[in-house]
Amino acid sequence: MAHSKRNTSRPIFTSYERDMAKAAWGASSARLSRESFLPFSSCCLCLEPSIDPVSCSHGDIFCRECALSNVLAQKKEIRRTEKSREHEAREELEDKKRRDLEAQERSVREFELTQAGLEIKNAKPKGESPTADSGGAQPGEQDGATKRGEKRKFSMDEDELARIVVEERAKARKAIDDEKAAKPTLPSFWSPSVTPSSNTNNALHEVKKKVKSQPTCPASQEDDPHYYSLHTLVTVHFTEETDSATKATQRICPSCKKALSNSSKAVLAKPCGHVLCKNCVDKFMKPSGHHDPHADPGSDPSAIRCYVCDADLTERKELPARKEKDGKGDRERIRPGLVELHHEGTGFSASGANKVKKNGVAFQC
Repeated sequence: MAHSKRNTSRPIFTSYERDMAKAAWGASSARLSRESFLPFSSCCLCLEPSIDPVSCSHGDIFCRECALSNVLAQKKEIRRTEKSREHEAREELEDKKRRDLEAQERSVREFELTQAGLEIKNAKPKGESPTADSGGAQPGEQDGATKRGEKRKFSMDEDELARIVVEERAKARKAIDDEKAAKPTLPSFWSPSVTPSSNTNNALHEVKKKVKSQPTCPASQEDDPHYYSLHTLVTVHFTEETDSATKATQRICPSCKKALSNSSKAVLAKPCGHVLCKNCVDKFMKPSGHHDPHADPGSDPSAIRCYVCDADLTERKELPARKEKDGKGDRERIRPGLVELHHEGTGFSASGANKVKKNGVAFQC
């Protein structure tokens, strides 16, 4: 019956309700199948087969148009954030100037009242010295500097004067804040002018925001992001072949002529952009350590060369003079080498990410 699933007259959960609560509130995980993964060389932004593919320095593949749009959108957002931060800094500076001017006006008003012989509300009690020093010494006076019968000389330098001004402004600012805090306030949540706040002295809590200064690769992890730009994108040159049976174009390894898929680890050669499978890279491109009798006498035995175009892929340290001449840092240039292209899983537990997990608040029942 319906009441066996949804019990409304008892104070306990039924088995069906308990299972629904655990599925909705607790952490759940699921194993993905082959149909849930994108095909090899798909764009990480539009999730379609990449057109005019490019790759970042970490092997994430994008369409050239998608990568260009994403970089421009992130730069636009960075500029907007910088303008907003500058506007907040100007407002904070103007507020500081206003508070300093208010404290200065109060100090002048108290000085005028003192000269006129009027009493100030926050005047110091009798017997206390009006000077800042507890010993009653005037600014610039040193102990034992004056002798009996000689006229005392009053001297004050700029540092002492600046210190006195800062102290007086701080005292005036504190008096203003105390007066505002002593005023009765009504906890009227419906009135915006007197809405209570957790901030003290009308000062906002300091919130540290993570500021992004460069475009971040959208395929990178949140805990380990990496930057990319238009200068560091590598144009990927796939070797394509038309299948005689299906008449479909597939991307293959130029060495072994096998189709590249999620199960085969593809390696990108930078900066030429040719793609081979990992087995062919280990066999034909990386140095084996054995002596090659057919190699040139002056060649470097540890050098890595591309299988397709014979380009030098060995990463070497550049001199500082060359870096200054180029005017580009490590993030603004394509560093030669080999990088494994990003690929989805295959549905098997031993290859690729094949499990997703949803974290939620545990429901105790």
